[in-house]
Amino acid sequence: MVTIISRSEWGARAPFKPQRLSWKPWQGGVVIHHHGAGKWPVTDHEGCYADMRLVQQTAMYPWPFIQEQYNDVPYSFVVCQHGGIFEGTGTQVRSEANGTQTKGANQDYYAVMGLIESEDQPSRAMLDSIRELVAHLRENHSAGPLIRGHRDLSDTECPGNLYPHLQEFYPVLAPGEPDPTPPKPARPLFLYSRSQWGARPPREVTRVDPGSRTGFTVHYSAGPAGQTVRQIQNYHMDSNGWSDVGYNFLVDVEGRIYEGRGWDVAGAHATGHNTTHIGVCFIGEDGDATPRALSAIRALYNQANSRTGRTLAMTWHGGLSGQSTQCPGPGLRAWVQGGMNASTLPVHTGTGDLGGDSGGSAGGGMTQVRTIAAQQEAVNQLGYSPALEVDGIWGPKTDAGVRWLQQKVGAGADGLWGPATEAAYSAHTGGTGSGTGSGGGGMTSVRSVKAQQQAVNALGYSPALDADGIWGPKTDAGVRWLQQKVGAGADGLWGPATEAAYNGYLDNGAMLAVDGQWGPATIRATQKVIGVAVDGQWGPNSVRGLQRHLNTWSNAGLVVDGAAGPATYKALQTHLNKMIGAGLAVDGAWGPATVRALQTALNRGQF
Repeated sequence: MVTIISRSEWGARAPFKPQRLSWKPWQGGVVIHHHGAGKWPVTDHEGCYADMRLVQQTAMYPWPFIQEQYNDVPYSFVVCQHGGIFEGTGTQVRSEANGTQTKGANQDYYAVMGLIESEDQPSRAMLDSIRELVAHLRENHSAGPLIRGHRDLSDTECPGNLYPHLQEFYPVLAPGEPDPTPPKPARPLFLYSRSQWGARPPREVTRVDPGSRTGFTVHYSAGPAGQTVRQIQNYHMDSNGWSDVGYNFLVDVEGRIYEGRGWDVAGAHATGHNTTHIGVCFIGEDGDATPRALSAIRALYNQANSRTGRTLAMTWHGGLSGQSTQCPGPGLRAWVQGGMNASTLPVHTGTGDLGGDSGGSAGGGMTQVRTIAAQQEAVNQLGYSPALEVDGIWGPKTDAGVRWLQQKVGAGADGLWGPATEAAYSAHTGGTGSGTGSGGGGMTSVRSVKAQQQAVNALGYSPALDADGIWGPKTDAGVRWLQQKVGAGADGLWGPATEAAYNGYLDNGAMLAVDGQWGPATIRATQKVIGVAVDGQWGPNSVRGLQRHLNTWSNAGLVVDGAAGPATYKALQTHLNKMIGAGLAVDGAWGPATVRALQTALNRGQF
């Protein structure tokens, strides 16, 4: 069994900001590092704890002559000469240590650093611990089969004297000996519900009899593969004026399946075919579709046949009558025409891992099912005295009242109204108790009050909230501020939509200062969204990307010529007004107001 010294045990600092970048270690494996040039002084094992703190400190607060500053300790794990394994970024967050010279170096590999320098020889204890750690990562945390030295991916001498030992970290088999490691089952596909990805509610819904379905249509988004489903829904609802995201389902390059309108609702993906054909959109451009994405689309097709009781026609958007479009591009079109061949993988219900930490239950308050006002009404209905003021504000009186109710109905008296309390209350009242309406403000689900306060503070709210787990006017104002910042409805109710928008903001939001300054940071954030080279330099290629973006998502009808001018700026201003209600004058004049609106849209992931 591998023993890992946790961050809290060695006294790690918190990272500068949460990091939820794409992380696919099964595609690569493990990269081995050493610390640098020279000799690392070896003390007793207790001294290695201080060494770890020094490694993190110099990475986050480098000396003036070192150019690169990291968000955290840059390694996944660090192994000392005594064989101790220290947790760095761990298994849930990708490292920063593998460099950018090789595509996917950080995304596809763990980074394991031996705490030695170029003149040091690794101890047997270090080598044995690295080997055990690699086996542990493979068996329990999806590490792929590859072992690389840092020098294999970057122009460096790293990992120094560890490099000759890389072969020791592979399983060694005699000639002809079968690998005793049983093959791992194929990773299943996951389907995420609307609530899990934070869908906005539809403005209207038109139901479709499954028996009326005759076809299955494949689309692509024609945008960057990193686009989120929420962004696509925003485009469809805010720019196109549709009632919802246009597709029945969407699939990303990882093969994750997202519920759009679902199986039994008319789409808006192909005029004249929205009730007869189920529309599935691959998120990306031609050539981006991966084998897992194709398997996910094929799995949806198989399930559609099962649900409708017939074999649906395999179609693509441009092949439908009345459609004049290149969608879904020549690659996907040929795949559909060839019979949609793909590996068969099981589909499981999504596990909710699209977002981050759910915040736990510390700090009191409510976790799900009822708003605070509805809890107060329920407490009063059972005869609590003196009756609570139904104001939707969580405080000591409401906390005491909810605990009283929980004790009365036989639920755990912890002050958190979750499913167990709801069931006990419903049984006690025979289902005749107060409803769960949303009046009164407060919190509805996902995060405890304390976790909400911490999240608000993490985004820079000022003055910072007291993270005391008590809901009141200040916390309500802070949550509404956060919701507005991340692009969720600013109602003070932290539910799945706010959770998804918050995590989407951390993942995809630009986190720009809204200062109206057209500088490298804003340019890079814009380039990332429009799918051009992210270099912070604005030139004709970036303008062409912007023009394509506005044509695709705002039907701007621009000539894609790379020449910025009033027509492009008017289209941009129109798009920003639609997407975030910017209130810009559509005058084609480039200036601070337009830049501020663009920065706001980028921060919300709504551009």
